[in-house]
Amino acid sequence: MIAHLDHGNRLHARIPFPFNILGSRYEYVLMRILGKLTDMEWIYRHRLSERLVSALANRVVIPLIHGEVLTPDEVENMVRRLEGEGHPMALGTCECRHGMGTMEKGDEEGRDPNLTCVMIGDWGKGHLYSYPRQYRHATADELIDLARFWHQRGRVLTAWGCCDFHGFLISYCHCHPRYCVPLRNQLKRGNRVFYPGYGVARVDAGLCRGGDGCGAVCLERCHFGAVAVVEGPATVDPGKCHGCAQCSSYCPSGAIGLVPRSGHSLSYCPPDLVSRAGAGLQS
Repeated sequence: MIAHLDHGNRLHARIPFPFNILGSRYEYVLMRILGKLTDMEWIYRHRLSERLVSALANRVVIPLIHGEVLTPDEVENMVRRLEGEGHPMALGTCECRHGMGTMEKGDEEGRDPNLTCVMIGDWGKGHLYSYPRQYRHATADELIDLARFWHQRGRVLTAWGCCDFHGFLISYCHCHPRYCVPLRNQLKRGNRVFYPGYGVARVDAGLCRGGDGCGAVCLERCHFGAVAVVEGPATVDPGKCHGCAQCSSYCPSGAIGLVPRSGHSLSYCPPDLVSRAGAGLQS
């Protein structure tokens, strides 16, 4: 039912029109259900219900769709490649906010904080058809500027795809830790919704000022609990680090950089798509 194109099973898939429209129209319903399950504390106080919900998340939802963390440079390489190969990119309302009814009012320096989902290829066409007032075509230049803008304000940049072994890229988002349902689920319930990116943070102890010297910016910016500042230089737990570049991009002393994660490969954004060599990773 799904014919894979271009980069084998990674970049794009031709989704039959009825299924595309059905999925794009009701994606927000799935986000609403997952959000409600994430926030129902009583579920996690009882072993049986907790196991049932965890099984639903880890055996059904996450194998079907999950995210991969990217840096702003990787997003730039990705969207330029997508645009150059003619894949539609549609910018629109965050499906998590749509589903949970958590739209923010006003704007931030002229940017609508609710317009953070970018649907790609056929999935983008489906959203443009289903929600012509909420989604519109976007250029690579616009999306690159948007990614850097929201990354600077603490958003986690993520690519999303369907299935794993035979998966394909469908979207990328600027995830807010307060509103993003999958991110909240991982942080609050421990489900591995996001795969870590190509890089892992490394601290240069000689440059690090420690928490008292810079206000522990890295600690504040890390959403995954990978950074620790006790005494002396900051430390990074590579097992928790997702390579989002929040700490490395904004460390005031330049003490943190991203280095390649050994033997790492993503399902939906392979190195040839994001141009890993030009994505700002240190050797």
